[in-house]
Amino acid sequence: MRVNRRQLLQALGLGALTTLGARSPLAFAGGGGPTTPSRVVFFVTPHGHVPNAWTMPIPGAPAAGFAERSLVDLAPADLSDVLRPLHPFRKRLLAVEGLSHTSVLADIAEIMRTGGDLNNHSVGVAGLLTGTRAQQNSGAPCTGGARSLDQELAVRTGAPGRFGSRVYGFDYVPNSTVAPFSFLGPGQATPIVADPAVAFADLMGYYRPGSTSSVQTREEAIASMRASVLDGVASEYDLLAPRLDAAGKRKLDDHRDLVRQLEASLGVTSPTGCQATFDGSGDRLTQFMRLIKLAFACDLTRVATFVAPVPQTTEIGYPADTTIHTYAHESIANATSCGAMFDPVAARAMTDLGVWYAQHFATLLQELDAVPEGSGTLLDHTVVVWVTELSTPTHLHHDNFTLLAGGCNDFFATGRYVRYPREHVSPIAGYAATGPGHNRLYVSLLQAMGQADTSFGMTSAKGADGSTIDLTRPLTELHKV
Repeated sequence: MRVNRRQLLQALGLGALTTLGARSPLAFAGGGGPTTPSRVVFFVTPHGHVPNAWTMPIPGAPAAGFAERSLVDLAPADLSDVLRPLHPFRKRLLAVEGLSHTSVLADIAEIMRTGGDLNNHSVGVAGLLTGTRAQQNSGAPCTGGARSLDQELAVRTGAPGRFGSRVYGFDYVPNSTVAPFSFLGPGQATPIVADPAVAFADLMGYYRPGSTSSVQTREEAIASMRASVLDGVASEYDLLAPRLDAAGKRKLDDHRDLVRQLEASLGVTSPTGCQATFDGSGDRLTQFMRLIKLAFACDLTRVATFVAPVPQTTEIGYPADTTIHTYAHESIANATSCGAMFDPVAARAMTDLGVWYAQHFATLLQELDAVPEGSGTLLDHTVVVWVTELSTPTHLHHDNFTLLAGGCNDFFATGRYVRYPREHVSPIAGYAATGPGHNRLYVSLLQAMGQADTSFGMTSAKGADGSTIDLTRPLTELHKV
């Protein structure tokens, strides 16, 4: 039986190193020879956006119908506040105006009829990445009613020696209850790692739960040496060699030499950017951005989800006795929520929050773009998807902030700002008209990742007038191919 290099390393107990050397066939997409794999990052931020902070005019656009403008020749001052920090990456951006959380609106409409958790935050979190109805729980907030898109892609792209996905970031607590965005299945929140150092150890295979015994076992000792596992092998050699006869020692020497040859080959052929060391500098968000780069550069996963934190107001330059939650409700004139009155300071604060998120989004793009791969960079072969659980901080769902970055191997036509028309009657009577449902964006993402799906989550929803809103098919206007 032939044993490939990956299998041999795993048999030697060096499984954590199998992905640090030359790419295995699993690292390539398709069957027609080596190609660069496609990857996706879901960059999730809470509370939505003030529309004036991110939308842009499209000169000469028709009053109805799809419209677009190029971002390529624009100066920083020409971009909206939230997009301005991303000006260096404008050729790689695809900003999408007009998409709707249609499945969430349909869910809310049904809850209004039949009862259940009607909190917009809870329903929005449950439906953001699942695209379907939330699971209602008696006496508790609702939760995800199906496997989320990131975990669906994890199931399909995972392989031996490669994680299906990694989920990093911070707990979101909109109403004194932690609200996860990623779900393994109905009611099953995907575990999220909030400590970058633990995330690194887990990613590289170094992490092991602590022992309840006060005496370290041999297995624990070996595990503790995993960060320099080849040196651990050498130490074990020194202990074992004196006990062997000449023939046994010769075999052990051959084994030691093979391990060192493997170490040398791993060092020579490591992909650029695949540096298996933890960089603890900077804030936790920056550390996570570097970890996502590491995971992709080493082909340890092709799907990552990052949940951004809600910062303290002092972090974005506002008084300590204020909160983001309060500012959110007061941030849009003539469209406030929870009985709040409009406050221009709140509008500015929520704009500055969006800019703060954009700066960290730019850090992730910088990290990915710094790693050469094939004829481009990691960013060229990745799509980073910025989504929020609310369209606006005042609990609306009909006009989402949606930003894609990176072409995902030329699947998406970037360097554009596009606007979809609001052609559908909302599932909730009296609400604003809606554009295409975000389920259709997810079909495009599935296809960008090499899947043949034509739907994800709900396949249709009912407008308040009885009309049918189709949630199938990709958004081909975003595609390059």
